[in-house]
This record gives sequence, structure tokens and C-alpha cells, in this order.
Amino acid sequence: MILEKIARWWDCFFFKPESPICIAAFRILYGICVAATIILLHSDWLEWFGTHAWVSESTMHKVEPGIRLNLFGLLPQSDRWISYFFWLALLFSVLLTIGLWTRVSSVAVFLCVNSLQQRALFMTHGGDKFLRVAGFFLMFAPAGAVLSVDHWIRFRNRKTEERQLRAPWAQRMIQFELALLYFTSFLWKLKGAAWLDGTALYYVFHLRDIQRFPLPGWVTSIAVLKIGSRLTLALEFSLGTLIWLRRFRYPVLLLGLCFHLFLEYAFNLPMFEWDVLSAYVLFIDPDDLNRVVRWVSGRSNT
Repeated sequence: MILEKIARWWDCFFFKPESPICIAAFRILYGICVAATIILLHSDWLEWFGTHAWVSESTMHKVEPGIRLNLFGLLPQSDRWISYFFWLALLFSVLLTIGLWTRVSSVAVFLCVNSLQQRALFMTHGGDKFLRVAGFFLMFAPAGAVLSVDHWIRFRNRKTEERQLRAPWAQRMIQFELALLYFTSFLWKLKGAAWLDGTALYYVFHLRDIQRFPLPGWVTSIAVLKIGSRLTLALEFSLGTLIWLRRFRYPVLLLGLCFHLFLEYAFNLPMFEWDVLSAYVLFIDPDDLNRVVRWVSGRSNT
């Protein structure tokens, strides 16, 4: 009986059809994050990826030997072709954002994101890796079913079929990835004495190389930083666990949003906060998100 209940829960959780509006909204935010990342790389594109880059491709192969899914290895060794790759990656990220040729665009974006990270491993952060793994599952998701140009083309004369229900298994995998990101971060912090005694944020806020905007003096006081260190542990644990419980989900998401916006203000970690926040939309109830979309549509039509 217990195994049957687990099997029914598993089937319902991963495969019970629901509105694809959340994964479609994530597709938009994901595409924007990828496009923004590529644009931010533009000024140093050839320095990172060119034929005379700071780290050569042969050196990168020595660091990470073996077969890699890296399109740079297939391109002619010319800065012109590598520049073409930039514009191609940017084009497909825009197409994915608007939902045109969504399936093809999602595959192309995943290949481009994976290639960028395999070619320049030393400049990636956790947000980049989250984009890479999320992009893999996005290829299999019904990301263009709604809120897309593809949807508009398919159903502009068939309004009765606009709200198709789809199996959410790919969305669930991205949700697991986000929760795992927070929970593993919590576990790693537990191994550091500075997080347990509350002094960790003192060192973080004195890394001047990553500071962005000045903070009030009371925020960086020892007492506040000690409280903040422990609250960070509690929040990351909650975002890895309590986020799955409906009654706690929205409060935890709100706290996570405030947390990441504060970090975005305080630290210059390009796109990290936005890469992570993009997946928050996957935890919103589809009915709630549908109401928001209808409200926005109604306001835009008045």
C-alpha cells in the first residue's frame, strides 16, 4: 500500500497535467538572463573566447580533459567566426525569449551556453551553472505553449485551445535544481566555523573587489552581521526545503527575493542574483500566475 501511494504521488507530482504558464514565464526570464549575460561579455568577447584569448582552448582541454559539448571546437580557428558565434547566441536567446521556434531556440541556447562555459571555465559562477542545467531541462519543457509567438501563430484563430494542460516533469526538475542549489549552499556553510559563529558576513562585506554600492554603517556593524550570518543559513535551508510546502512557499519566496535584491545592491556579481531569481516563477501556483497575466492584459488593453 505504501509503495502504491508513493507511486501515485510520484506520478501526480511529475506527470499530472497542469497549465504551462509557469514554465513559459520562466522561458522569458531565462532568455533575458542569457541575452544579458552574452551582452555583458561583448566588450571582452575575444579576450575570453578568441584565438589569442587569455586562456587558450588547448590549456582548457588540459584543465578539463575528455569529450566536451563545446561548439568552439567545431568552429574554424578565426576571430571572425568566433564573433559570428556571439551574434548567433544572442539571436537565439532573443528568439527563445519571445517564443519563436521555441524548441529549436531552446536547443540552440543550451548548446551556446554550454559551449561558453566549457570554453571559459575560470569565469563562471553558480548562476551560470544554474543556467546551463536549467537550459538542458528547458529543451524538453512545453516552454512555448503559451506566452509565445509560436502560441499566437498556432492558436490565433482557435481560442478554445489556448489553455492546454501539459505534464510538468521538466519544470519539476528545474525546481529541484533551484532547491538543491540552496540546500547544498546551506550544507557547505555548515562546514565553516565562520558561519556558525556568525562572523562570515564580516569577511564577505570587506571584500572590496566585489563591493558595488555603499551601505549604511549600522548594516555592517558586528552585531548586525552576526545576526545576518545566521539568518542566511536559516533562509537557505528554508529555500531548499520549506519552499516545497504550500503554506510556507510565498513567504519564503518573498524573503528570498528581498535577500537577492539586497545582494544585487551590495555586490558586483554580474547576473548571479537574476539567474537564480528567474526560477522563482516556477514555484508560483499556475492559477495565481494566470490571474496576474489576465490582470496585466486587461490593464494594457484599457
